[in-house]
Amino acid sequence: MVKGDEGGFGELEVDVLRAMVLLHGYAWKPDLHDALSTIWRLKGLDFHQMVEASELIPKVLEKLCQKRILKFERRLRGDLSRSEPLEDTLYFLENERKISEILSSDPIVLRYRKEIMGYDNLRL
Repeated sequence: MVKGDEGGFGELEVDVLRAMVLLHGYAWKPDLHDALSTIWRLKGLDFHQMVEASELIPKVLEKLCQKRILKFERRLRGDLSRSEPLEDTLYFLENERKISEILSSDPIVLRYRKEIMGYDNLRL
């Protein structure tokens, strides 16, 4: 299991915040899950650990919303595979600037930016 503080959510909460920072503070639910999967791969989690972590994400998101770190809204978004908009959940950080500053030197965030986003000027 992915360990952390109370309820085992500590590290998963940080992973969600990492993903939100990498997505510039706003993320549709599927994009957030994609970023989390990539973060977990970079951290070396195996398939079973990723499945276990993924199952906990709804509770982690709820907890971050209760702490007023994260907010969400149900909104319509475009989808190129459909002729009609799709109702989805948009998550956003309450204080993106502060969280970005805190995680600016996080090794996982830096590695993601270098390896996935292609930022060549980063030192790991």
